[in-house]
Amino acid sequence: MLLNLTNYFYCKVFISVGFSVFFLSGCGSDTEDSGFIDFYNASANSPAVHLTLDEDLDDDDDDEVEITYGAVRYGKTLKNQSVPSQKYYYELAWQDDEDSKLRKDLDLISEGQLSVRDDEITLVVMSGDLPHQDATVFNIPIIDDDDDQDDDLFNLRFLNVVDYDSPLDIYISEHDETFSEAKFVTSIHYLDLSDNFKFEEDRYIFYITEPGKSEVIFESEEISYPYTNQYVLSVRRNPGVGSSPFVMDNIGSTRVNEYQAVDDEAKIRFYNGIQRNQLMEDYNGSISLTSDISELDVPLASNLSIGEFSDQFVVRKGDYHVSLMDGETNEVLLANQLVTIPKNTDRTVFYYLIEEWVDDDEDGDFDEDGDGVVDETEAKIKTIIVQNSTARRVQEHEIKMLNLAYSEDFSRVTFYFVKNDEIVETAGTKRQTNIGTSTTATLLNNTYEVYVIAWIDNNEIILDSLLLTLNEESPELYLLLEIDEHAPTGYKMSLHNQLNGD
Repeated sequence: MLLNLTNYFYCKVFISVGFSVFFLSGCGSDTEDSGFIDFYNASANSPAVHLTLDEDLDDDDDDEVEITYGAVRYGKTLKNQSVPSQKYYYELAWQDDEDSKLRKDLDLISEGQLSVRDDEITLVVMSGDLPHQDATVFNIPIIDDDDDQDDDLFNLRFLNVVDYDSPLDIYISEHDETFSEAKFVTSIHYLDLSDNFKFEEDRYIFYITEPGKSEVIFESEEISYPYTNQYVLSVRRNPGVGSSPFVMDNIGSTRVNEYQAVDDEAKIRFYNGIQRNQLMEDYNGSISLTSDISELDVPLASNLSIGEFSDQFVVRKGDYHVSLMDGETNEVLLANQLVTIPKNTDRTVFYYLIEEWVDDDEDGDFDEDGDGVVDETEAKIKTIIVQNSTARRVQEHEIKMLNLAYSEDFSRVTFYFVKNDEIVETAGTKRQTNIGTSTTATLLNNTYEVYVIAWIDNNEIILDSLLLTLNEESPELYLLLEIDEHAPTGYKMSLHNQLNGD
């Protein structure tokens, strides 16, 4: 239920910088001369960003306040931090040197001045894409109304950090209602913070339309407000794959929960990493896939060869079954595999092969005749389903490593990313992964010699190496380790764009 409310003053300062909820509870000041500082990173292509507060830009060791806070990634916030009430210089910067987090070694993005005031939250917002980002400062009064507790009310403001073609109209309904029952709340322009509104504690759905129109362009999932607290609800662009242009982040004092459009779409594709094996005679090196993912009576993929990605399929969230057949003979290799696809996700299903000892009677004895040799071994198709990164960063990039190479000699490998002034032993970035698992590294733009190494017979063996150069145009990448009978060691690495498999 929407209640009348006297508008609260806020101050906005522009410097040059998608739906989020700032949870502003626990904001009472410890003293009469202190307020709170918070930072929200709404810049989709930004790296993790540090906020620095400094009462005096002069190099003075006697400054009472000079603080560089921990880095905040896209869609996240800094916890509300209590600081003395006064004017400050602030800086937004990112760590472009992996070896140093000192303020002097950070790369400056934006800077300006702000005021922290008694019993207010000073909220710094960075939005837009680098290098043309906007930085905006809001001073939000802390609301402490006795009637809120008595009447089970919470306080809510709306913030728009989407540079959309027009202002956005915001509507609200209770969780068991539709847009037909929704009430208009407010209209907000880019980088506008609304007046404060009071609602009864309950579960709600929010809707967005273009000004004065009745066509809903965003309908949120259900959002629960069970406590008497103060929030800011901020509209942010959808960085995922769904058709809706917006998402919501429910941002608390210690965490952020993202809310997406109800019934939003997802994407999925498949990768054939199944190597030929004499224990699987029915497999000739290619696969076809059938599934109820496709509404048509045609395969998802036909004759998908080893090392190939399928096309990408746009689907509704849900549980689907997938069956694999040999690409030449249509012999069933794997039947009715469950594949679950959440909304607004972009996933790849990787198939690979391992060998397993056979234990038909499940007594744990693989050598029934006691001759010291495993009685029987069979080849099994295994699956790993991985979330593709939809980020579009410029200074750093995600590398997701998968080990799809079965070997009797090892099960774990280590990937080393070696810069020009490093050797393997001193590499600052390394990741381990077992067969059928993935691991992730976020790397700054640079050139790396990449090694994948396994321990075999108490020796470190280089399975493969390659040169990786990352720059502002680089995509998020998969780094796959697979068997290759033509490679000198029998193994190879390959790089693939996470979004299209190229």
